[in-house]
Amino acid sequence: MLNPHIHGMPRRVRLVDWVLLTVIIIAVYTVLKYDSDLDSNRIDLQPEKPTWNKEDIREMCQFLEHEVTGQEGDQWVKGNEYEKDLRLRGITLVFRHGERSPVSKVDDEVGCLPYRDSDRKAFAAYKELAESEELLAFLKLDPQLKQFPRVPLDAKCVSGMLTAEGAIQHVKLGKFFRHRYEKTNLFADENQRIVADVVSSKYNRTVQSALAFSSEFLYKQRSLMAPIQIKASNFSYHCVDNYCSCPIHKSIRKIYEEEHLNQFNEMKSEDVAEEEKKLLSFEQFSISFDPLQMIDVGLGRFVCRRKTLPCRSEECVTLDSFNKIINLTTTRGGRMFDDRIGVSRRLQSMEAYPIITYLANSISKIRNFPHSNYIQIFSGHDVTVGPILRVLGIPFVDPPHYTSRIVFEIYEHTNEGLYIRVLYNGINRTLDVRFCQNDDLKYGMCKASAFEKFAKSGLFELAGVSEFKEMCYV
Repeated sequence: MLNPHIHGMPRRVRLVDWVLLTVIIIAVYTVLKYDSDLDSNRIDLQPEKPTWNKEDIREMCQFLEHEVTGQEGDQWVKGNEYEKDLRLRGITLVFRHGERSPVSKVDDEVGCLPYRDSDRKAFAAYKELAESEELLAFLKLDPQLKQFPRVPLDAKCVSGMLTAEGAIQHVKLGKFFRHRYEKTNLFADENQRIVADVVSSKYNRTVQSALAFSSEFLYKQRSLMAPIQIKASNFSYHCVDNYCSCPIHKSIRKIYEEEHLNQFNEMKSEDVAEEEKKLLSFEQFSISFDPLQMIDVGLGRFVCRRKTLPCRSEECVTLDSFNKIINLTTTRGGRMFDDRIGVSRRLQSMEAYPIITYLANSISKIRNFPHSNYIQIFSGHDVTVGPILRVLGIPFVDPPHYTSRIVFEIYEHTNEGLYIRVLYNGINRTLDVRFCQNDDLKYGMCKASAFEKFAKSGLFELAGVSEFKEMCYV
């Protein structure tokens, strides 16, 4: 009889070994998993690029971690059969100022310091440039604007004022635009003269945004153009001429805002009403009498500052609280404009009129002066950008986020005249323009003559009037 200890392991020993091996494997896995979890926690502690679903309130902050993207410039023409027939002759750009502190009272000495060290260094470098003799000589200020500091404070939050991050947002946007346009015919054609105009409303935040953007987009290409004086607009809607002046504009806007609030209260659902009630119960929001003010406080004191939203026992303000309100303000604004010819449509048509008219003037100049290219830049507010989108018929989230931009690119076709390409926040929205239809559309653009017609009569028809002065009444 064969000895089992010689020819093989006893079954009991083999079973014990398998158990031990299993225990070792489990132990090793547990250790590795624990280390992996620790690594994940370490990673979570590092500053990461904020991410969110579309139309989240955080998108309104335009955090500096996110790169500027867009379809501006003539790259879209490359490779098309009509490439040689089209050249870019002008742009009219309208943008909202960068991130700012809330309009309501703030008392924070260091709360507006840029979040990342790299952005603090970027702001220090920009401040040095903005105050340099070279830039001061190239980008001059209208006498009406000289009362405003050229750069914001680096850390202190001041009511309604641009933050350091807000300035850097426009430095980044200006750099993006320079890279998108510097090799186009707008700048690169040696036979063309460049005529550039910059206009700002008389607010700290818009003047500083205009300077920050222009320091990259225009100053870095200063050898191609004459020094620029940033002009002052007498109104938030950027009228710099008598023919578009409305002395009672603020009174009309106040009536509109009251109607806006009434519409909000009529339209809000039970869950939105609950969110509003919850917000108002917190001290920081208690003086907000309009949903747009709640959004303003939420952005300026918490969301854009990356601070935790307020909580009390089990009741907390959440991002979704604001998202519900923004969805309703967007719906409400569109309905007020579209439903009837009332104060909403009349006011916003009036506010869009100057820039639409200046665009039409630029078209005329390009047609009459074939050796000049034209650049117009308007540094404004959400109430500058919104009305233009509204009269054009382009859908948007209301209010438009910080640094929101509308670009009108003016192209000249060798045989067919001038065309306009309309972009909102980097996306071609020409097909959404209400008066660009059928034969007026070609090459993904709209005939410039359609814009001229709209500026001359279509905008007045939309507002139910025959001329500008009829829009200016209470």
